[in-house]
Amino acid sequence: MLIFIKKYFADKFTPLIRYLHYLILLFVVYQIVISSNLLEISDDGVISHNIIEYYGTWSHIIVGLLLLLLAIIFTVVQLSRHGFKYFYPYLYGEISQLKSDINQIKSLEIPEPEPKGLAAIIQGLGMGALLLVTLSGATWFLLWLYDSSLVNDIKDLHELLTGLIEAYVIGHGGIGLLHIFIAYRGQKTANK
Repeated sequence: MLIFIKKYFADKFTPLIRYLHYLILLFVVYQIVISSNLLEISDDGVISHNIIEYYGTWSHIIVGLLLLLLAIIFTVVQLSRHGFKYFYPYLYGEISQLKSDINQIKSLEIPEPEPKGLAAIIQGLGMGALLLVTLSGATWFLLWLYDSSLVNDIKDLHELLTGLIEAYVIGHGGIGLLHIFIAYRGQKTANK
């Protein structure tokens, strides 16, 4: 199964997109599951002196800034390859592919990813959510550095927006695994 998953990703994505995808997933999971639980900055802007919390906080900041860079690179590459309308067709009133995909889902079929379709729209929403979360985190960091009175408001916004990424990872990852499972099962059936 792992060999199939590796081949599936190799067939679906260019090496650049595949490795960016892996890095972003790894960094997002690290940020949510590990470093955010070690993060400790008081409302006064003081980082905890506890060694685990101190290094956990700085690792969250550093990985977050790297994640912002990866998010920008990923978004620029994807928009360069496909264009803005590919991911956000509804902003132009183009929803025919989305309607087709929804009708397939109503028929209990999983639609194949199509330009301007549900999968592309969901990916566009994910890129937007990732940029919002990482930009709000970077803004929080900069305001913290400059001791701004807005720092706690931006921190709250960043924490709120993190929920978007958590939901996206679960939803996008779950549907992705379902696609892979269906393709795997289809290949096993075809090989019998």
